[in-house]
Amino acid sequence: MKLRHVLMTSAITIGGLQCAHAADDATQTDTTQQVGPVVALPEVDVDASHLPRSFDGRYATTQVLTREDLDRLSPADPSITQALATLPGVTVSQSGGPGATATVSIRGSSSSQVAVFIDGIRVGSSTTGVAEWADLPTEAFERVEVISGPASASFGADAVGGVVQLFTRKASDQPNQTTVSFGGGSNKTFDTEIRTSGSVPSTGALSALHGLTYSLGLHDYNTAGIDATQPWEPYHEDGRNPYHSQDIDARLAYARDNWSISTFMLYHRSDLSYDGGGYDDRQLDHQLTTGVAFHLDITPTVQFDQTFGYANDRQYIYADDPTIPTDEIDSQRFTSSTSLTHQESGWTLWGLPLSGETKIGYDYTREQAFLPVDIPSGVPARDDSAVSLHQSTTLGPVTLFLAGRHEVIQGQSVNTGNVALAWAINPVYTARVSYGNAFRLPTFDDLYYPGYSNPNLQPERSDTVEVALDAATSIGTFTTALYDTRVHDLIALNADYVPFNVIRAHIQGIDFSYKGTIGKYTPVSVSVGLLDPQDVTDSAWLSRRPRQTFSLIVDHTWDEFNLHALSTGFSVLYNGWTYDSVPNVDYLPSFTTVALRAAYTINTHVAVSVSLSNLFDRQYSTAYGYNSLGRTAFAKMTYTF
Repeated sequence: MKLRHVLMTSAITIGGLQCAHAADDATQTDTTQQVGPVVALPEVDVDASHLPRSFDGRYATTQVLTREDLDRLSPADPSITQALATLPGVTVSQSGGPGATATVSIRGSSSSQVAVFIDGIRVGSSTTGVAEWADLPTEAFERVEVISGPASASFGADAVGGVVQLFTRKASDQPNQTTVSFGGGSNKTFDTEIRTSGSVPSTGALSALHGLTYSLGLHDYNTAGIDATQPWEPYHEDGRNPYHSQDIDARLAYARDNWSISTFMLYHRSDLSYDGGGYDDRQLDHQLTTGVAFHLDITPTVQFDQTFGYANDRQYIYADDPTIPTDEIDSQRFTSSTSLTHQESGWTLWGLPLSGETKIGYDYTREQAFLPVDIPSGVPARDDSAVSLHQSTTLGPVTLFLAGRHEVIQGQSVNTGNVALAWAINPVYTARVSYGNAFRLPTFDDLYYPGYSNPNLQPERSDTVEVALDAATSIGTFTTALYDTRVHDLIALNADYVPFNVIRAHIQGIDFSYKGTIGKYTPVSVSVGLLDPQDVTDSAWLSRRPRQTFSLIVDHTWDEFNLHALSTGFSVLYNGWTYDSVPNVDYLPSFTTVALRAAYTINTHVAVSVSLSNLFDRQYSTAYGYNSLGRTAFAKMTYTF
């Protein structure tokens, strides 16, 4: 594709010329002249991420969901997947109702080509290669960030389609605030949450601990569920599939003038019944993610960051038949990340202000997995060490971003990089062009499962070019992005279910998004995705990738009638048709769902809300042979003190 090569060459050539001229001609001054016009893009939380502190969306297309956004959506399913499905380029497939296995795709990637982090700590199963999305509760998170496109140079393995960063709830800005909520609705669903948070004041008996903040949340969700499978599905069993989950999220932080330290924990336990046709039909999940982060401002322009993390994903698979043994799948990951960041400003070049930021990082990860069968070579383990360098340079209205990463995984070297060029055309418009490559590691199942593995598998690799235009207007932010991704050495199963590197894919697409406020009281979000996901090897469409997606979210606070305590809203979600198999035999029709919601604040302590999802009771499937939630009503009361 000629456009692809032109964009790559332009970005690299311009970047090289800028760096060369800067080295020869830059002179430092005391000027206070500001950098040229820059579009106000979504603010990105970098405290627990792998990106430079100046990162603001100029590197890749980034979508942000705040706690306010998550509260407005009022999803019928407790997992974070329902909120992610509203973003451009993101599609979700789910094998049944709440608690069922779900996959998330970004820009046509597979779910295993999406890297997932909680407060900077990588999560996901080393055996299956995907995050347990049903175990990630919406109520536990303050903020969600989705970076679309290749990001292995910043985040390491599996960031082919993109990265999902989840940030746990932060403390309130009050000495103490406690909230209790109770809810119930269709399918005998009950939801209870208790949350408390606060900070130690600067006066009083505990003033010596000023700077200490805390947050604790307890969440219980119980539903009778739905009948997960179609009657003709081979493993179908009549009856509902109940689901019960319990979550604990906690955070403790302490900050002084130039340093801070924080620790967090997210624990999930769930019990799911599913259709197993007389075999395995019950799954008990335990997922724990915890970490410690330390930040030090060495000088006003130099920062040091150190994080340690641990993530454990454990599943027990049961069967009603006592002669069938219980399977245990257990994977764990230890991580350490060290970085040093330096900002530079006050320079001029060719009469334009020049500033920049450099970040050097070292990451170490050790993965272990305990499979449900004995492995002759012992417990599978994998060590991953990586050194990375990020450089962001802004000259007037132009910003150049470079990232490189050298990774050594079990003695095998992998190099990845990104280059992006952003031009602030005027205070409203910013144009971006970028190139990046990425890779995905084979899972432990792929490498070690007896009789169905291949120890000689190579990582899947990708190359992506993107062109984008951002606009920050008085009514909100618009983003349009065109991308072209080629993936090779994709892992597929042969006739004996043994994995091999055989498939090549070519994915092209367009994402459009708008987020803003119409008038004074009407927040609106619009997302559109157009996708052409081709399996080049088999001349077929990649499965579970809808060709078109659309999302519209509108809310309104009725202040014009002095009803500022009342808000109402609706959501529309459309997924185009796709297939669920290669070759393309199992057809998944397109569908549209509509949701309504309303919330009313009775006083400073009490608030109530109601929602009605899938208003027209649309029967649809995002995974072949599986049902989805029909019309679902839910009501909740919240008391704050």
